[in-house]
Amino acid sequence: MLSVFFIFPAPASGLTEVEANPVNTPQSAVVLIVDGLSAPFIYPELTPHALDGTPLEKAELENIPEISKESARVLEFRAPQTFTEGGHSVLVTGNPGADSELVSFKDATVFDILHREGYLCIAVMERGDSWSIRAEQDVILRDENNSINKIKIILEQHEPSSDNPETPEGLLQVMEEAADKAPGYVTSKETREKYSGYNRWGVETACNIVKYMARNKPEQKYLLTINVGAVDSSGHHRDNYGYIDCIECLDNDISSLYELCKKNDLAFVLTADHGMGFSKDDSKGGHQSKKFTDTDEAQLVPLIVHTQDVESGIIRGKHGQEDFAPTLLGVLDIPDRPRFAEGKQILLTDHVNLKVELPEKGSVELRKNGNGKDGNVKEGNVKDGSIVASLQHDDEFLFLGLEPESTYTVSATLDSGNSLEEQEKELTLETDSVLEFTEKGQKIEESSEESSESDSGSGKNSTAGFSKKESGKSNSSLTHLIGYLLIGLVNLVGIVIIAKILKKS
Repeated sequence: MLSVFFIFPAPASGLTEVEANPVNTPQSAVVLIVDGLSAPFIYPELTPHALDGTPLEKAELENIPEISKESARVLEFRAPQTFTEGGHSVLVTGNPGADSELVSFKDATVFDILHREGYLCIAVMERGDSWSIRAEQDVILRDENNSINKIKIILEQHEPSSDNPETPEGLLQVMEEAADKAPGYVTSKETREKYSGYNRWGVETACNIVKYMARNKPEQKYLLTINVGAVDSSGHHRDNYGYIDCIECLDNDISSLYELCKKNDLAFVLTADHGMGFSKDDSKGGHQSKKFTDTDEAQLVPLIVHTQDVESGIIRGKHGQEDFAPTLLGVLDIPDRPRFAEGKQILLTDHVNLKVELPEKGSVELRKNGNGKDGNVKEGNVKDGSIVASLQHDDEFLFLGLEPESTYTVSATLDSGNSLEEQEKELTLETDSVLEFTEKGQKIEESSEESSESDSGSGKNSTAGFSKKESGKSNSSLTHLIGYLLIGLVNLVGIVIIAKILKKS
């Protein structure tokens, strides 16, 4: 048995990374999801209307417009499902029809991808914390009663797996203290203060978490997801004037979190699960009933992204919540995508990234063929026909800082001498991509749709001449499969022999 283990070792996966041009990858990311925040009520280019056609008053803001000036702001970002569970599920999976069950599948969410990259997943969620999203977090604070009047914040910690980092004890203490303080934020008898206090607790708790991680665990990458729920509740219970009042109160509290993210080189992202519609002026709102679901007020939500490498400005064109997951991963320079993602990355940086996967250890060479969309060679960029990098003795290679819409050729060989289906592939990179080489005889036929999308290196996370992945990991080679079968056979024989010896004795 020992000889079989040595001859057919389990495959070990590594990653060799190289910067073709310098990139400023954020240390971590903070995502603020404001339940029920409708873009027409906060974007200067849009005007909210009631169902009867009446123009509605917008929120008067100070901080969000200032944040927008330093960020990328997506003008049309539409929710395909205008209810809480659907909105949150779409955001984290990149699938427009996602629900809680889809979230629970292996490799289905951004949390799964980030865990593989060594990220700690932390959440502070007042609403939208479905069972499957809670299960994706390493540690989470949530409102068990989902109620502003009967707030009950509990701390849940999940046992770390071999792949997930361990949650620091000091962080748990910070979160436990925040849970104890939560009821004190909603004691006011004034409706305005009670609702704004509910949101303020979430934002201030997030600030304390960021401060702790910066001071005590600066090397630990993490995703902090905050979900505040009072804006949504105000729309349902306080009419459109109470709704914009709650947005304005949140605007007053948000700058401290944003400034902390800037100071500590964190990506800051502001978005929502769905918007809010109103039948007429001075009426209570909704978003899930049939009369509201097709309105811009219910469907259009904000997406504002700030980090060093993100170019500030307005992003036009039609985009959907399903684009959020690949866009967030792109901002973090991670080309991998959730398993069921159908959305496309909104390219917010001036570079793209390429991950190359081999079935076993080998060598990869990347050559640049084209100058990019403007046809000019930028200062410091690699010239046409030049070798970007030549890397060896690994099975995964990450090329960072490549030029968008440039054409590259990737050549690969295996250290073992085994043959690949294709040893050279050409692709044009419009967004981040994962290119998978397969061993000869192991290629899976692609559909014509996948092939047509992959020729340009855009669309689904695929490129020409390679098989679509199911779990986000490389396919094992035939040698490894034979090895596993032999190991199982030897073990089975051993069990039979032991059973016979025991029977005789």
